[in-house]
Amino acid sequence: MKPVVVDTNSLKSDELKEYLSDPTNVAVLPDFAILETLKIGDAKGISDQLAVCAERPKQVKALKPTYAVAGLRAKRRSRGLQRRLVDKGQTASFKAFCDKVDAAKNGDQMLQKQLGRKCEAATFDLKKIVENQETFAANLAEHAKDYSEAELKILRKGEPITPELFNKITGHIFKLAFWLALTHPHFKKRPDFRTLPNAFVFRFAVAGYVVALRCIKEGGAKGASAENIGSQMVDAMFATYATYFDGILTKDRRCQEIYETTADVLKTIRSGFEKLKADGWPNEALMEAGKMEAGNSEQSKAKLAEYSQVHRRVDA
Repeated sequence: MKPVVVDTNSLKSDELKEYLSDPTNVAVLPDFAILETLKIGDAKGISDQLAVCAERPKQVKALKPTYAVAGLRAKRRSRGLQRRLVDKGQTASFKAFCDKVDAAKNGDQMLQKQLGRKCEAATFDLKKIVENQETFAANLAEHAKDYSEAELKILRKGEPITPELFNKITGHIFKLAFWLALTHPHFKKRPDFRTLPNAFVFRFAVAGYVVALRCIKEGGAKGASAENIGSQMVDAMFATYATYFDGILTKDRRCQEIYETTADVLKTIRSGFEKLKADGWPNEALMEAGKMEAGNSEQSKAKLAEYSQVHRRVDA
């Protein structure tokens, strides 16, 4: 079995159709693929988008909502990682969901209303994702100040990264990972350092930081609109999921590059993880910095509640 994450733009592609012609292959659908499909807004468009997968529902795996996946407690062993991400209920009801979409397309008014509400919710959720990137965009210029002109030159020209620069990037990734963990209510304490390579929050921290570096490389906050960054962060989500499976099927070169870079960085970090631990990673100052940024304020809790709504379930 070869499970591959499918980007929204490839759901009705000939590539996916050819891929699923092999009965041993599996299409993996994150919640964002469903949200972006529902954003289409009409039953016919949604039906067309899902037609390839609907023809082979037994070769489709629907994943748990991202918010739930992010809260899964990581384990040191890689065995069973894929299984833990799959939503058994959503996977089992995928065909029923497609059938209801087809019924709505063919005139079932009750199902049309139900689908309409789901489409509105999906559009609202994706809009919130874009709005939540305003702070990210505003902080890019400030974050770029952490790098010297020589380091920025390396990033912008795509030159080989020095060990010193890689250590700095690694530090920022760990800081972001601890912040993500500490602001998620499923984590009562910071995650075990030994389990981090398999933790979704850590892998997403890598992918998210890859996006940040791309933005810095392309000129920092200049031209980095919240909408553009929001789109890239969704790409980072797809890329993160793809690191747990056998890659990604996408027509978006940027998404493919984010995945490939994320996978390369993860491989490099994992290969030297024992050395990082021996060198004192993560150091207390780094963890305290992440903890301070996370905070326990009511504002943080409100942000979490808002974030959780973005990843609501799409039940059949």
